[in-house]
Amino acid sequence: MNIAEEEIVRAFELLNESSCEYILMRNIGNEIPGHLEYGKDIDILIRHSCKNRMVDFLKDNGFCRAKHPLERDVFLYGVQPCIQMKNKAGVLFDLNFDLAVRSLDAGQWIPLDQRIQGSVWENKKVRKNKDFKYWAMDYEDELVTLVARSVFDKKIFSYGYINRISELLSLIDEESILCKLKLIFFKFTPFLMEYLKRGEYEIIFKKYIEFKNY
Repeated sequence: MNIAEEEIVRAFELLNESSCEYILMRNIGNEIPGHLEYGKDIDILIRHSCKNRMVDFLKDNGFCRAKHPLERDVFLYGVQPCIQMKNKAGVLFDLNFDLAVRSLDAGQWIPLDQRIQGSVWENKKVRKNKDFKYWAMDYEDELVTLVARSVFDKKIFSYGYINRISELLSLIDEESILCKLKLIFFKFTPFLMEYLKRGEYEIIFKKYIEFKNY
C-alpha cells in the first residue's frame, strides 16, 4: 500500500515553509510523491545548525519521534545519528545531518570529505513537478553520493541505482566528477569511472576491495 500522494506533497510543503535548509537525498525510481510504500522512509539532509529547529518544527506540525533502526550503530568523526519523524498519515522522514557511509571494516558510520559536504549545500537546486516542490542535490553530488552508498552501504548496485546513475552520467562533466570521486576512492577513481561508463556495475565492489595500488 502506498502513502497518499497528497500527504507527501503536504509534508514537503511544510518543509518548504520552515526556516530550515534541507535536501531530499534521493528519489530512486521517482517513488516520491506518488509511489512510496507505507513504512518506507524519506531520506532528508538537514543543515547542522537547523537540527533542533527542524525537529521542533516537525513536532509542532504533527510529527513524532520514531525509534530509529540504526540507533545502536557507531558514528565516528563527528557524524550525528539520524532521527526519524513520523506523522499520522504515515510520512516517515529520516533526518540526516551528515553525508556518511559505512566503513568496510566494522560498519561504523564515517563522513564523506568535507568538500563534498559543502558542495551539496552550495550547489543545491529546486526541483518542481506540478505541486511537488523540493530542494535536491545537483547532478554531480547526487551521482557521487549514489555511487558511494552503493559501494560502502549496499556493497551492490541495485537496479534502481543503476538506472539513476546511468542517467546522471549523461548530465555531468566527467573531469569535474572525477575530482569529487577522488575524494572518496582515491587512485581507484579512474578505474571506477571506466566501469561506470561501460555499465559494468556488477564488478565494481569486488574490484574496489581487491584494489591494492594505493
